[in-house]
Amino acid sequence: ADWIAKPKAGKFKRRTLTIYEKGIIWNMKNYDQVAALVQLAVLTHNIGRPGTGCGRQGGHQEGYVRPPAPTPGSIYNGGPPVNVDKFLIGGKGKFYWVIANDPYLSTPNNQIFRKRIHERTAKLTKALGESGEAATIQGRIDMILKALYNDPDALFMVVQDIYMTETARDAHLILPAAGWGEANDTSINCNSRLLRLYEKFMDPPGEAKPDWEIFKLVGEEIAKLYRAEKQNDVAAKFEFGKNWKTDEDVFLAGAQEFKDNQVSEEDEATLEAENYKGVTYAFLKQKGQEGIRTPVRRDPKTKNLVGTLRRYTSKFGTADGKFKWYATDDWEGYPAEVAKYLDGTKAKEYPFWVTTGRIQHLWQSTYHDRHLPEREIANPLPYAEINPDDAKKLNIQSGDLIEIYNEEGNAIYMAYVTDAVKPGTIFMVMYHWRGTSNSLVSGYTDPKTTIPWYKGTRANIRKVGKPPAFIQLTASTLQQNKFS
Repeated sequence: ADWIAKPKAGKFKRRTLTIYEKGIIWNMKNYDQVAALVQLAVLTHNIGRPGTGCGRQGGHQEGYVRPPAPTPGSIYNGGPPVNVDKFLIGGKGKFYWVIANDPYLSTPNNQIFRKRIHERTAKLTKALGESGEAATIQGRIDMILKALYNDPDALFMVVQDIYMTETARDAHLILPAAGWGEANDTSINCNSRLLRLYEKFMDPPGEAKPDWEIFKLVGEEIAKLYRAEKQNDVAAKFEFGKNWKTDEDVFLAGAQEFKDNQVSEEDEATLEAENYKGVTYAFLKQKGQEGIRTPVRRDPKTKNLVGTLRRYTSKFGTADGKFKWYATDDWEGYPAEVAKYLDGTKAKEYPFWVTTGRIQHLWQSTYHDRHLPEREIANPLPYAEINPDDAKKLNIQSGDLIEIYNEEGNAIYMAYVTDAVKPGTIFMVMYHWRGTSNSLVSGYTDPKTTIPWYKGTRANIRKVGKPPAFIQLTASTLQQNKFS
């Protein structure tokens, strides 16, 4: 902080851009850590000036608008919300709808999660198998409901995705969704705040539909059931899409959730970061890939839509325009899920700190990359980075198969010896379909936000042997960078 705040030669203020990513976001105290970085930027006057700022990196496309939800947000917005994983593991809930996600690979503590969801969905599957075949769709529905009510632990699962995912193996209903290019779509890049239109160029396969259309159709059917019971007020809540006919209809409906954006440039801070009120597809087509930077304002003088190049140049988005400082909580030690590995014999049984992450060649949950032969051949197995000193002690060489394990779970990985990690620490690739680090990660979440701590647990390593020959032919174990 002192170095950042200290003027350069000539008494000019330094310009510092602070960027962070998953090491901060998916960590133990997500809210406190992000708040600390933002406050450091504000304290050193590195917000609202050219060449400064504080935000995440990576160019992610963020979700930016949603209808009002009855569920709470963070602890500062009526929360925290229910931890869905623990809710389901605990035997609660009857209907689990998974959308554009693969929790069997991605959710923390997922070895236990997978087993429990499989157990619960299997109970319903077994009951339906023993009930015979229904003559009508309504008969099938009645059988499902009867089985769910007869067994309090049974669970009905729906998966909505563009591929048959790992999670979909246990689903009772698959809703095929349209992918990129199969529907018109808009996105906002999180670091540039650029809103752009990506136009449809092909039809989705078979019965696949855009997510919004699936939501609309399901909502309409639920509304019919409530109206049949004369619960018209409840039914109206599920008719959110009754006027949606096109992708743009949904986009325009979303804009109604934002504040009135006819404000001066000095008042841009009062707008939501993603506000795009007044923007249409025709406007975005005219802008092309240049896009427009949110929040979008309607200039009070010219009535034209204008983007916001830089935020908080005049004030912050509070009632008095001043920044509100946040006091980070005192250190209270590691959560119990990880602290158990740090005392007594367990500290020796599980000597390695585990951190996790993605890799460039397999994006996110590998949802698309795993289906590209060139990606699968180059990354046939998940790998774990191990420091040369630790590898030598364990008689492990790059390319060896190793088992990484702790009390949460285990996974078979390929060793990748590199000094990119410190002794006593291993880095594990997340989300690989042949093994995921999330089998070892605890179910701990930040109590303020319920964001998981993907980046911290302890484990041990056991050498298994050499990988099959075909893997040795295509998977490189050459060190990409040398850090020592």
